[in-house]
Amino acid sequence: MNIKTILSVIFVVSVLLGNCISTEGRKISDRQSAKGKVVDEKEEMTAGSFMVASECENCNNGYRLNQVVFSGFDKKLRSNQESFFITNHTDRTLTAVALYIDYLTPDGRQLHKKYYRLVCNIPPGETRKADIRTWDTQNSFYYEKCAPSRGGGSPFTVRFDPVAYYLRY
Repeated sequence: MNIKTILSVIFVVSVLLGNCISTEGRKISDRQSAKGKVVDEKEEMTAGSFMVASECENCNNGYRLNQVVFSGFDKKLRSNQESFFITNHTDRTLTAVALYIDYLTPDGRQLHKKYYRLVCNIPPGETRKADIRTWDTQNSFYYEKCAPSRGGGSPFTVRFDPVAYYLRY
């Protein structure tokens, strides 16, 4: 074998190993903490907690989905983050929420829908702010209740659709 062949083989092997190493063990996840960082699937979200996932009066130990309220949404035109408030109207500490956020035009046409699992620590009767990465990666939309900027952009509104939440025992 000449030097060119050996170098070619080494290059091909290193490229193949580099691709295997760079993708192995990586997990893609849309789960985010209330601070916006991506959390690992194995993170302790439900340990020591129980899930509430319906409006049933006789289910979930008497807890209902509407006892956790989402409000105060904010996203400016050039912002990479969205924020909103989560209020815990239960008698236990809220440890996580799972929800869909529908992004709509002001006349109600859907622009986007995204699922979030947010880890939090909200005591009973209290409110905390959640910051998440925006769905608007090109920064061309702003929340309709925010002041429009001189750069134009299109307004949107949101609808929160809670799927479940977790309460500490």
